[in-house]
Amino acid sequence: SSDWIKLITNIATILGGSVVLIVFMIMRSCLTIAPALIFLIRVGADCPQDCPAHCPTQKEIQSDFVRSHFEMDKFYGVFYEIAYHDSTQPANWFVNARCQRSVKTPHSGDSKNYKDLFSMRVGPFDGTNAVCDLEFNITGSPGVFLGHWHSSSPFNPNLENINNTVVDVGVEKNGTYRWSLEFQCKEDERPGKGIRFAAVNFYHKQPLISKDEFDDMQQRLRARGLGWIIDTKEGLHMVDQKFCVDHQNYPAIDAAPSWCGQVADIVV
Repeated sequence: SSDWIKLITNIATILGGSVVLIVFMIMRSCLTIAPALIFLIRVGADCPQDCPAHCPTQKEIQSDFVRSHFEMDKFYGVFYEIAYHDSTQPANWFVNARCQRSVKTPHSGDSKNYKDLFSMRVGPFDGTNAVCDLEFNITGSPGVFLGHWHSSSPFNPNLENINNTVVDVGVEKNGTYRWSLEFQCKEDERPGKGIRFAAVNFYHKQPLISKDEFDDMQQRLRARGLGWIIDTKEGLHMVDQKFCVDHQNYPAIDAAPSWCGQVADIVV
């Protein structure tokens, strides 16, 4: 009803502009829980206030190793998000995004794309798992991708075609990548409005890592000129993966998409 729409809109306003996904679980009775998910998107996140005037080019922010030696086959696998600056993962008290995981696999039907089954636990109380079946275009440049999907939210239906860049990776002795730094950026379509969306994700194949290794990842990010994104007012949000491991709050690695609010669209 219109009253519910007004209520949800008011909640979004109170929680702040970084909200992209609000999970609203309605208690109908002591025996029945009727989950209703409302997806809200707001333009801007914390840019352009704390960001450069324009998105950096994808190649300029990559390490020499990634530009010259990155291999897709070594990029695939199960990664846990250690930390992030990403308004599509609201950390407010209500949504409380947590237990983030990225399962990267080749696209079985299209070698020009790879799949990222991204999941996170969202919502109050025990929450529920949101699973997003994302797809990224593989370009001719190593570690340079284009995420192409359409938001199903009526509040901002045009957050799409977002550049995704592998900034740097941690290389194991066998050549596979134990961690990756991924950066996304999109400029506003309106001239002079600056960066509309910017995010960074710290991914690791182990859910729990040492402070020294995390510090090294941050230093690698800063070395590529991206320190500004973790120095914004929103800063860097740490994920409590220990709680998630202890409670096994992860979906199956091949879980079906659910509660996502994004409609994937392959780039060809």
